[in-house]
Amino acid sequence: MLPSGATNGIIDLGLPTVETALLFHRGISTKKDAESFLNPSSSSLNDPYLLPGMAACVSRLQLALKNNEHIGIFGDFDTDGLTGTVVLSKGLRDLGGIVFPYVPHRVQEGHGISSESIEFFKEKTVTLLVTVDCGVTSFEEVSLAGDAGIQTIITDHHSPNERLPNAVAIVNPALKDSDYPFDGLTGVGTAFKVIEALFQTYEKSVPEYLYALVALGTISDVGRMRDENRYLARKGLAVMKRLQMPGIDSLIQKAGFSKNRISSENLSFGIIPRINVAGRLEHADLSLRLLMSTDSEESTAIANKLEYLNKKRQVITEKAVSEARDQLLSQSSKKTPSMIFSGNKAWPAGILGLIAGRLSEEYHRPAVAVSGSGEYLRASARSIPEFNMIEALRTCESVFEKYGGHPMAAGFTIHKDNLRKFRQQMSSIADELLGQLSVGSVLEIEHEITPGWLNSESLKFLSDLEPYGDGNATPVFMTTGVNVLDARTVGKGGDHLKLTVEHKGNLFDAIGFRQGNRLKEARGDLDIAYTGGINYWNGRQSIQLTIEDFRKSNHASSSL
Repeated sequence: MLPSGATNGIIDLGLPTVETALLFHRGISTKKDAESFLNPSSSSLNDPYLLPGMAACVSRLQLALKNNEHIGIFGDFDTDGLTGTVVLSKGLRDLGGIVFPYVPHRVQEGHGISSESIEFFKEKTVTLLVTVDCGVTSFEEVSLAGDAGIQTIITDHHSPNERLPNAVAIVNPALKDSDYPFDGLTGVGTAFKVIEALFQTYEKSVPEYLYALVALGTISDVGRMRDENRYLARKGLAVMKRLQMPGIDSLIQKAGFSKNRISSENLSFGIIPRINVAGRLEHADLSLRLLMSTDSEESTAIANKLEYLNKKRQVITEKAVSEARDQLLSQSSKKTPSMIFSGNKAWPAGILGLIAGRLSEEYHRPAVAVSGSGEYLRASARSIPEFNMIEALRTCESVFEKYGGHPMAAGFTIHKDNLRKFRQQMSSIADELLGQLSVGSVLEIEHEITPGWLNSESLKFLSDLEPYGDGNATPVFMTTGVNVLDARTVGKGGDHLKLTVEHKGNLFDAIGFRQGNRLKEARGDLDIAYTGGINYWNGRQSIQLTIEDFRKSNHASSSL
């Protein structure tokens, strides 16, 4: 609903109540802001030279291009790092650069510049190394590269420490002296700004296909979907629908999506997991080859391999999450702890973030998942808005071999003898900050409606709100007094809940993902919280409600 104190400026758009409320909830209260949000333009892009280190970065890259130097690109192994690596590699090659991209093995090399990568670049006679989505804490590695005659440019968006590596340039919006007007750039977004600045220098337009890669990486890293990120992601999605890109197209086909209807949700739940799985279970170089590929046959073969790995990953992850839940339930205290710790020496390091993320989501607590059987253990941490994970890790950084991350996600390597001390320190911090926090996250309802509000016109408006993400969440609606006509489980193992519901004489299909265990609750009249969209099946389309939560209804519908 619109608060009584809302300004009237946005009403001038002539939009209905629900649409007006959705914009207001996003901090949009004027006609100008509404038009800018719904139709973002290139004016949203900030001057790349406002980023610290950009001038020195571009100058050194120009010199490398002029002298035909061999340029190494080192990127992180997740989708943000991979897409950023491809953006820099392809962008520089379009300018005539001799480029050698490299991504590390998650287990054997870990995050950040590795000694193995430096050996690779030495073999390729690289004289300039550019990092993507990492490097701002790689002090020793940058020095090691320097000893090998390799200069380094760091492009990163992670929070730096007090000390910075001895690099030619550090392009990072998170640096303390940064005056960049947007603090939400991702790793691929920062790499794109380098290409944007470089192409400006040569008075050339940035190739359109790069925007599709920027959209993919920005959405994968849950970049704040406002301002510059919103424009980049939206333009990238449009480019993705229009241009032939063998690597991405093969994944879209394998996931069963329609290319001309690809959405941010499709990327988040269908495409990005397939890209990430190579680094989780084998080597991210497989996904790098896919994104770099211009050959349809090669892309299809790699996409088939990623499909196999992703199915394997799903089975392994579900088993591990179940084990982690059992560990939590077996604790002597019946109260959910302020921070959740789980571990198993056999869990693959590549799925630790997924385990921690699921626990954090289910219990609304920061969570840490650990694995490894040697002297050194690997861990991933996921958090909630009330708890800044990277700041908490900094308070006990002496126990780590290395660590890094964001307020909501982080990772570290730790000696096994320090694990108990780490757990005690982090538990103490969490108890102090979260001691009174209730279990379970709060579901934000944007508006109470009848499902009948969902029609071609309103769904077009919801499409205009895309791409969704941090700062622009998918709208969740509520309807009371919905009558369940049919309820059953679907999917492998009956994981999902499929409903047919009736409201004011209208029938709707509804799906509740990972809610198959609630089948017995889905009877009679319910109040439902859901998102709305179109389901395409066998050439037909129908409105489908995606259930976020439901409860028994105590009253008849009062929806507008």
